[in-house]
Amino acid sequence: MKFKAGALEFNATVAEASESLSPQTGALLRALTIQFRAQQAAMHEQALVEATQRQAGGLFSVGDADQADLEWCVRESTSSYVGTEPWGINHHVWRIEQVERLACELLVIGPLELEPYEYLEAVSDDGVVTLVARALISAADLDALSLAPAVLPVIRRGISDTPRSMTIAYVWGERPEGPAVVVRCVDASAAQLTLDRANLADDIVADLIHVLSAKRVVDDADIEQLRHLRHAARRVANVDGWRL
Repeated sequence: MKFKAGALEFNATVAEASESLSPQTGALLRALTIQFRAQQAAMHEQALVEATQRQAGGLFSVGDADQADLEWCVRESTSSYVGTEPWGINHHVWRIEQVERLACELLVIGPLELEPYEYLEAVSDDGVVTLVARALISAADLDALSLAPAVLPVIRRGISDTPRSMTIAYVWGERPEGPAVVVRCVDASAAQLTLDRANLADDIVADLIHVLSAKRVVDDADIEQLRHLRHAARRVANVDGWRL
């Protein structure tokens, strides 16, 4: 196989290959152990630099038309000098993994649809997906979000159309364009079945607002004030330090 990393181009042999399902998209991703030789000292030094710089991606396999095919990241790399100087050759071994580039076009949280203007997503070693998104939001949708349950189905259009059950936290504020939110969603795993007191209190307040509104125990002004208080309480939610 032929690879390209910046200005470095080389042919490599595949010593080992494996496949696994992406926890984020469900796509089949490949992992390879590749080997190649750097016959010149300059190429050897360049390979050492590229192995470090390509740990998050930027290594590309090159197809028959000499065009970039798949993107890879370098997870592990080693090199050894075989032979005696000046006739020896540097041998490199890289463990590489296929890279997924994720772009969320539309974030569907329960009945709400948000168009993120900034989006980040990560997966832990045990497969738990966490996402954080910034998006403009209408006043009506912001109100609906404040009354939503703590766990909702989430769809990430452009990444996967399969709903994920996720816990929801958010902060909100004003931008020149209007109201905006930072939403943080985490897979609702078994480890999160026990609600912390903050989430429990938030659910109780939401239920209370719903009951008071339905039974008309308080007037609309009081209901609006309760909703603003709940918004203020939820603004302390941890969203990884993101700002609007």
